[in-house]
This record gives sequence, structure tokens and C-alpha cells, in this order.
Amino acid sequence: MAFITREDLPFLGYTAVTLSLRVIPRSWRLRWSRTLANGLGALWYRLDRSSAALAHKNLRAVLGPRLPDRKLEATAMAHFHNIALHKVINDMLRHLTRQELTRYVTVEGEEHLQQALAAGRGVVLLGAHSGAHGYIPLMVLKRLGYQITPVVGEEATPHNSWVYCHVVNPIRRVNWNEFPMINPVGTPQREMVECLRQGGILVIWPDFIDQNQDLLRLPAPHVLPAPLLGHTIPFKTGTFRLARWLGAPMLPFFFSPRPGGFTMRIEPPLPANDDKSTAGLLADLAAYTARFEPYLLRYPELWWQWRQRILPDLMRPLATEPESGHSASNESSTGSQPEPVSAGQREGPIAIKRQP
Repeated sequence: MAFITREDLPFLGYTAVTLSLRVIPRSWRLRWSRTLANGLGALWYRLDRSSAALAHKNLRAVLGPRLPDRKLEATAMAHFHNIALHKVINDMLRHLTRQELTRYVTVEGEEHLQQALAAGRGVVLLGAHSGAHGYIPLMVLKRLGYQITPVVGEEATPHNSWVYCHVVNPIRRVNWNEFPMINPVGTPQREMVECLRQGGILVIWPDFIDQNQDLLRLPAPHVLPAPLLGHTIPFKTGTFRLARWLGAPMLPFFFSPRPGGFTMRIEPPLPANDDKSTAGLLADLAAYTARFEPYLLRYPELWWQWRQRILPDLMRPLATEPESGHSASNESSTGSQPEPVSAGQREGPIAIKRQP
């Protein structure tokens, strides 16, 4: 195990900023967190040219003409800003009051979650690695009084350095103890079934890109291609199959930026699907990506996967693309779309084509 690596330097920066923000007046914390995170993100973008070049390459390869060259640099820079902000806020979570946290993340569509819970079959919340994802929505839901069980893997791996495992990860892992986590490694199915049968809330992020490509070579229906951005991307299907088996509603939730923070929008449940075949499962995946894609097109800088080296290998172009320009199913028209950007809010790099 290496003592320290180049990849540790941004994390050490996040840790230093997080510790400094704990000692300043509360009224300054959120404002200064964004300012300092933007500085860290810009420094990381300028110094780590290989990561910046990879983000450029993936943005251009996947979005193509939908991202003009004149906006590529700004989008890539904003991507690094968002990652730095997320890391800083994530490491501050336990030190933010409910008022501070709900001011940073406002929740819309909570009625969809309450209605789904009332059915008594449990709920699967389907997030995405975009915007304020991860521990942030988990803590928001907990502060609102919901009992949630996330499916989250370990932060540290054997490839991390000594500094990451013994200095950075202990600070980042504090949030792990706030929730009854289910580790996806091994056989988590029994715990997931128990959570849903007790009427609980299971939270998962289906767009996770697993660096272990052996897992992505699993046969259907364990891994299936889902349409996204005119491409297909392999998704693990275990949670979708489990929800179908137990009849648990699946509710997507996504983030959009707003002045001072983010809006977390909980969408209506995905359409119930009685088709038990692989084709029915593919329809479920397409329904999820159809809800996610408008957010991704409007706010591409928020998606964490642009720095994944295997992204171009995983996302294969579709043979044909629908005339509407939306590569997923037309089911997206049943879910809410990102709200129009208000005056004074930064317009996303790409404008989406609204569904009629």
C-alpha cells in the first residue's frame, strides 16, 4: 500500500476546508463552503490535467453536438466545482443543523413518497450520481423523519493509500454510522427484502459505474443495457427485479441547482409493469433513464461519471435515435421535468427539448 498518492491531494484539501468550516460562525458556513469548494475545484482542474482531459473527452464523446465546443471548457470546470462542493458538504453533514441542511436542499414531491408508503409494500427510491447525491439526500430524508436504508458500498478499497484509509476515510465514513447500511457486496438480498417487507425505504443509485468489469459481464437479466443520451449503458438489475417481485413502488429522485443550493425532486412512481420477461425489465430501466435524462441534459456538469475511464467502453451508441432527441422511452412525459431556470440562476450549459 502506498503511503500517499496524487489522487489523495484533492481529498486532503476537502478535509482541510471541512475542518476549517466547523470553527467559523454558522451563518457563514454554507456561503463560504461554496466559495472555498469552487476554489478547490478550480485548482484541481488546473493541476490535474489528465482528469480534466478525460472529462473533456467523455463529454464530447457522449454528448456530441449537444454540447457546443464553446461550452465544453465551462462545463468541465463546473463539473470539478460540483464534485468539490459535494465532498465539502458531505464531510460537514453531521455538523449542519436541520435548518441549514433544508436550506441547502429543498425537497419537492414529498407527497409522492408519502402516498407510496401508505400502500404498505415499502418503497425503492432510485437516485443518480448527479448533483447533491450520496449521503446528502440520506441525511435530508432522515432529518425529515423518514427511516431509510441505503445500499452503499465501502468508501475505501485495497487500492487506496495509507493516507486515504487512515486520515481521509475516517472523516468521510462518519456518515456511514448514521444509517442501517446494506453493503451491496456479497448477498444483500435478504436484508433488502426484509426492509421492503417491513414497509421501509430502500435507497439505491442505479447509474453506478462499477470499475470491476467482470461484474458487468454478468449474463442477462443480472445486467441489461439501458438507453441514455443516444447510447446504451449497462445497469445492474437486482433492485428492479426485487421491487417487481415484492410489488414495491419505485420512485426516482433527482437534483437541480438553485441559488444557494439544490432542489431534490421526488418523482411519481415508475409505471407498474406486469411483464415478467426480460423485455419488461428493459422497459423498467428505460422508464428510469427517461426520467433522468432531462436532468442530465440540462445540467451535464453535475453527473459524476464524466471522469470514468471506462465510460466510453460502456456507453455504446444506439442504432437509431428517436426524432424527439430523447434516447429513452416517452415515459418521461409522465414524470416532472426540471423547472425553468429562474432569473438570476445560472442557466445550464444545454437546454433540453421539452416533451409535448
